[in-house]
Amino acid sequence: MAALILDYFGDWKTRLLTCPVCGWTGTFREGLTEIYDALEDCECPGEHGSLDRPMLAILPFPTLEDSRQNWASLPEHERRHVEAIEASQNEFARRKLNSAGELPDLPDPVLDLLWDQAGDEVVLRLGDREVWREPVRYEAVWRFDEILALLREKYGARLRDLAPTPASEYHLYGDKLWYPGAIKRTREGLRLAWEAAQQTP
Repeated sequence: MAALILDYFGDWKTRLLTCPVCGWTGTFREGLTEIYDALEDCECPGEHGSLDRPMLAILPFPTLEDSRQNWASLPEHERRHVEAIEASQNEFARRKLNSAGELPDLPDPVLDLLWDQAGDEVVLRLGDREVWREPVRYEAVWRFDEILALLREKYGARLRDLAPTPASEYHLYGDKLWYPGAIKRTREGLRLAWEAAQQTP
């Protein structure tokens, strides 16, 4: 039996779920729930011995568009949460690095940059010099890759490294255990490209 897909703006809080294996009946919150990035699921809390617990229901979280379309159904604290997210997204869109031309000219023959964080902002540094600053994003390896592409476009073969500092790791990696390895491989590729450029006449 497939898990029931619930509507966040429907009756999921009071709707009774029934386990097809053991017959347990209860609400979503009375089951065994687990939260993920985009949804929450509910397994049967009844006795199943060595068998896997049946997945009873899945509750997808609403997108910002969903929330706006159902604004009247949202309690005040969820409205404030949506508005805070939208404000953060708008601020990021306003201040983020969009093109290589926005980066400063750097005369240094070799560029070992740092991906640092100060408060709620990512700060790119070259030694004690600030190269760029923008609002931080959570689990932002995607943003690391976007900015790295612009850095390479601006500075070419002189760019040897973009190293995260300890202060930046929480927001950069988040809960993604594979992100540090992905960043490490990206940096290794960057260094190899720099080394290859040094051997070119």
